[in-house]
Amino acid sequence: MTIKNFLITVFIPFFLFSCTEDNDITVPRNLQEYIEASSNTDSGDFFAYAASASGSTSTTYIYTAPETGATDIRYYEADIPEVGQPDLSNYRRQNLTAKDVFEGELKRFTRSDSEEKWCLVTYMLDGELHKSNPIRLKNVTNPTSWTDEVSIEFPTTLNPKFTWSDFGVDDNTIYFESISEVDDDTFVSGTYTLDKTFQYFDTSNVESSLNTSKTPDDLVEDTEYLFTMMAISDDYWVNTVILETFVPRNLEEYVALNSSKTIESALAFAASSSGSKSLSYIYYDFLTGSSAMRYYETDNTLVGKNDFSNYRRKMLKDEAVYGGKLRRYNRTDDAESWCIITYVIGETLHISNPVKIKNQNRPTEWFTDLTIDASESLMPKFTWADGAYKENVQYLEIVTDSDSDLLSGTFTEDKMFQYYDTSNVTSKINLETPAALILNEDYKITVMGLSDDFWVNLMIQENFTAE
Repeated sequence: MTIKNFLITVFIPFFLFSCTEDNDITVPRNLQEYIEASSNTDSGDFFAYAASASGSTSTTYIYTAPETGATDIRYYEADIPEVGQPDLSNYRRQNLTAKDVFEGELKRFTRSDSEEKWCLVTYMLDGELHKSNPIRLKNVTNPTSWTDEVSIEFPTTLNPKFTWSDFGVDDNTIYFESISEVDDDTFVSGTYTLDKTFQYFDTSNVESSLNTSKTPDDLVEDTEYLFTMMAISDDYWVNTVILETFVPRNLEEYVALNSSKTIESALAFAASSSGSKSLSYIYYDFLTGSSAMRYYETDNTLVGKNDFSNYRRKMLKDEAVYGGKLRRYNRTDDAESWCIITYVIGETLHISNPVKIKNQNRPTEWFTDLTIDASESLMPKFTWADGAYKENVQYLEIVTDSDSDLLSGTFTEDKMFQYYDTSNVTSKINLETPAALILNEDYKITVMGLSDDFWVNLMIQENFTAE
């Protein structure tokens, strides 16, 4: 026997035998063959659906909720795209691994491919093969829309009601809603409704639920939760995903909780970042001994600014600025709203003035143009002009050294300030007398023009050398 004949005799049968395998390395067998080879096959479908990743036409997520005890969870994809559902013989297994979502209440495959196809999922349970409904992937022709637009009402503190729209889509047939804790991604609740509304935890319109083992626990005040909604079409494609955080207990309820404390006012104001209509800075006067700092915000600017029940807590991070004399929250949101800062010192609750965030209609103008008169030694005089918005009622002047430490923080009603001269100063941030400037040292002057609703229309920043 020749070497060639020997190789054909030995390896061709081995290759043919290998092609009947269906594992994580070799996956030539189609779904129909897999079903026929499986004993005790359950032909009933289970629920699965898919969504494209935010802003992507090539990354797709396939979701399903296998029953407890399910094993060998597999992802199959049709060889060719078809308008109608392909025959099961067209589906072949893809080597994707299902990951846990919502603490394993859902499983998710991640697919990286821009081509649109049909797909489905299978798993084994008690020796029986289960398969999902076929899913039509529409990642290019109809990529999933991701948004945070949802109405959240609180009939009671711990029973929020969520309402949303179809955003012009007309083929949504069912909606998935989940609630999870933001800090540790702890799963709280997962439900399906036919309505565009869900109230925690009211099951009157719930079609099915992931909460099979027990009724979900009560929500906890001042804990940040994430609400997720997926709008699913009749071919199991997710048209819309909504993601929005919420915190039970509004400002009115928080103030009532602290009714034994003395209430005092605090200073806060806000500006939009240079060139941005979505990033805003909310500043507040940070006093020694402050703790329990909180940021509250309304849904929009149409509500009453002095009605504390309109303010919901947002878990934004703040940072020290100007050497810690002020602190600043960074807010990333296109929407305009009213906001309030609170903090506690001993037995006193400090509540700031309402601040109107006007990042869309009045984005802060940033300049470096002001006049510096150094005719008096080490007492420079700064003058400036308003920008396009002639609504400023007061000006905050901040002088910092080369290390960005605050030397002086003053308010004037004039478009003029002279260092170390308080003759036109209406109030101050720094309680101590400012340090004298040092000859030939470098400093920075920041001027903010504030409207009567504490929005910064004008921001001027300029470096100067003491003369």
